[in-house]
Amino acid sequence: MPFDLNFLIRLIPALLEGAEVTVELAVLTMLICVVWGLVVALAQATPGPLSWIAGGYIQVVRNTPLLVQMYLVYFGLSMIGMGLSGFASGLLALCIQNGGYMAEIYRGGLQSISLRQYEAGRALGMRRWTLYTSVIMPQVVARVIPPLTNQAISITKDTAQVAAIAVMDIMKVAQVWVESSANTYDVFLGAGLIYLCLTTVISLGGRIAERRLAFAS
Repeated sequence: MPFDLNFLIRLIPALLEGAEVTVELAVLTMLICVVWGLVVALAQATPGPLSWIAGGYIQVVRNTPLLVQMYLVYFGLSMIGMGLSGFASGLLALCIQNGGYMAEIYRGGLQSISLRQYEAGRALGMRRWTLYTSVIMPQVVARVIPPLTNQAISITKDTAQVAAIAVMDIMKVAQVWVESSANTYDVFLGAGLIYLCLTTVISLGGRIAERRLAFAS
């Protein structure tokens, strides 16, 4: 079927409704994982059992497919009487997996800080919390903005997988329109354009944040 501009114009409003769900999922996942990833990274940097647990968690979630994790959350919790909605299950699975990636990003940022700064802080009698919040973390944040931006883009694209558990995001709306119109090419072209717009906004936001932090430092 040739490209049909009129069909695409009718389709876009429906895809934008799905985009609201996609954006909500992506934003919530990013906000939760920014905190959760830091917790896991700090746990991994702590000698002892916490480090082993955090390391094991990272290996498991990074080396298994997101869709499998999503099915395990969605169907597994239902089997034990703790079923969640498709949206909540998708959000939980996204946070579980991307928390591991975020932790690795933070770990790289923490390791990029010279040991001399840690030693200098301790020599000055700074408490561990003060050292991290006042000296270490501001530098880490500035250094991890580019990989965090990339991860935000990945999260936005990965939200497409929640269509598998009947969440009406961009991809699920696209699937419904394909089934009703049989116009596969135009529908997924429209979906691709929406995703491209979203990821472009994220990329530009990351560049602006990076420049501002570089200027501030």
